[in-house]
Amino acid sequence: MKKNLLTFAVAAAIMVPGLAFAADSSNNDTGPVLYGYAQITGGQQWGTSTNGSASGSNGLVFGANRIRLGVKGEAARGVTYNIEAGWDNAAISGDTGVPGGNLLNNGLGNSGNASIVDAWLNYAPVPFAQLEVGKFKLPVGNEYVSKQGNELPFIFRSMAQSLVPGRSAGAMIHADDVMGSGVGYAIGIADDSSLDAYNAYNWAENGSMPFGSGQSGYLNGSGNYIAFARLSYDFMGPLLKAEVSGSRMSLGSTPDGNPVAPAGLSRSSIYTWNVGMHGGIMGIHYLASYTNMTSGRSFGENGIMNDCGMLATDWNVGLGVNLHQMTLTPAWLDIEPAVRFDSFSINNHNGYDAKLDNTTVGLNYFVNPNNPHAAEIQVNYIIPTARNGNFGTGTMGGVFSGTDAPINGMAYNTLMLQFQAGF
Repeated sequence: MKKNLLTFAVAAAIMVPGLAFAADSSNNDTGPVLYGYAQITGGQQWGTSTNGSASGSNGLVFGANRIRLGVKGEAARGVTYNIEAGWDNAAISGDTGVPGGNLLNNGLGNSGNASIVDAWLNYAPVPFAQLEVGKFKLPVGNEYVSKQGNELPFIFRSMAQSLVPGRSAGAMIHADDVMGSGVGYAIGIADDSSLDAYNAYNWAENGSMPFGSGQSGYLNGSGNYIAFARLSYDFMGPLLKAEVSGSRMSLGSTPDGNPVAPAGLSRSSIYTWNVGMHGGIMGIHYLASYTNMTSGRSFGENGIMNDCGMLATDWNVGLGVNLHQMTLTPAWLDIEPAVRFDSFSINNHNGYDAKLDNTTVGLNYFVNPNNPHAAEIQVNYIIPTARNGNFGTGTMGGVFSGTDAPINGMAYNTLMLQFQAGF
């Protein structure tokens, strides 16, 4: 009898906490789900000279364009979450003797250090008015919003990434499809600095000084914010989806002691708007986009800012043809030729006027056509078909940090090879 009681006590000690835990759970919980992917990238450039300068080295370099690991799920009915960490540029991590740290991914990421890329909660009491809060991609830019990093048909995004606010911390109300109408929207407000490097909205580049002078900078903002909105319409399912989006951020006045901008620079704002469309059918995929950024203040030319204003634009068109989806090749040969033309120009109305065109010819190979992005090989050859002005004279980074090429822009002929694996 004592043995039976002892056995029952041991079983109860093991089972009761488990039953209590199960009682706190529900069938609505769908997580956490662990996911991630890695992109290992090699790059080789030729003709590395600009405006008659001496040629630089023409060596092969390998690095990690993106390494991502995240967890997502449903905490309760209608409440979802996503937390994603990134180790972009992990192979070459900052202190390399090269300004900008890494020639792959054009200075994006955090110099190979781990950082939280996304951390958001989404509350959906009704599907046509959902609330998302946290750090996320602000919904501005057709390609930037519609394509995940592991689903891009090209190794790099378009140069328009220099002109959109990127990721920041904020809140938005949104829906992808309002009551079956095909209309999607997003509207919200975010912190007044993009957390992505080298774009027009990054406060380190434009001197917007997002923090106030209260007890703590992270408890007292400057009173300036990024306001953004996006409207999309799904015309014919996957065949055609069009959208327009935009954002505005006040730059504010620069205080005394700002090492980037002279003190007392008058208030101004950055405006970006984008219009684009994407879609495909039977293995044919396309994307077209136009982005316009205007500002009443120039950004960091030779370390000095002025209020002459700036205009920058990017337009790009891309086409991919998946031969297996068109039944032209067998499953073991799932290949997709792709081509994109991308044109970027910038004028600060103060003597700096430059233009860079890139033509990218690519080939994608998907190991498993049923799960194409789980294992993928991409080859890109990027040709700068126009390079006017000073692009290419500095390091490979963002145009808003000096006379460099814009984000994802190649000033020289570039061959890239990327291996991707994900789960």
